[in-house]
Amino acid sequence: MAELHSWHPIDENANDKEVIITVDFTVTGRPEAGFAELATHLETPYGVWESLPPAVGDETGMNGDDYLDRWTTELRESGVEVKAVFGYCASSVFALAIADRVATWQDKPQVVLFDPTAATGFTVLYYGFFRVVDALAAVLTEDEVRDAHAAGETAQQTHDDLETLTKEFVRIYREVGGTAFERVGLEADRAEELVSWFSSYMTYLVAASQLTVPADLSGVDVIRSAELPGALEIGAREVRFDIDHSGLLSQPEVAQAVSGLLA
Repeated sequence: MAELHSWHPIDENANDKEVIITVDFTVTGRPEAGFAELATHLETPYGVWESLPPAVGDETGMNGDDYLDRWTTELRESGVEVKAVFGYCASSVFALAIADRVATWQDKPQVVLFDPTAATGFTVLYYGFFRVVDALAAVLTEDEVRDAHAAGETAQQTHDDLETLTKEFVRIYREVGGTAFERVGLEADRAEELVSWFSSYMTYLVAASQLTVPADLSGVDVIRSAELPGALEIGAREVRFDIDHSGLLSQPEVAQAVSGLLA
């Protein structure tokens, strides 16, 4: 198989001809469980691949179709048969669009979405900006965290355009992050890497917001956690668990339910 740049096989020894592809913006150290955790409990004969975002900096100027082109071109060239597409949170709209594109050269794959969420000003504030600020709470004062939250809320109320809003989130994060990074003695280049990563994530979410949910949701299943403000209601079949959003992909009972859906 040709070298992959947009996908990463979670299990190198698994089936490399029939695969499940998973779409998420995964980074080391994030609080939410990812598809790698789900795969450890998943009973399936298929290989599991996870999406890779562009290298930090390469995403500049990319829109939703650019991300789709990057992922689906490599999928088609790989020669694999995509049996299912999984999407998590705001990446769910990417998963739906990928499944539709894959269906242009093979049978349409099954789609399973986990806590599908629309990328809006509210959800990007809540799940993107607040979480990176809260990750700095150990080295910021309570007032500094509160002020950063307030600045983010003001930005969300001020800017209707998501691209403009996310640039403001990056500006605020650079400012508050700079304070935190200086206190822990982080080198300037490493601090800039963290800001660039956050900027890359914001670009990804803006790209997701540019896609629309397809009208045909036949064959789509949804796995939901206990509560998720801003959840995307798509009217598909649902299985709900009394589990926090951040731990949804790590629980064996969720993987068992998914295995049943695939069977």
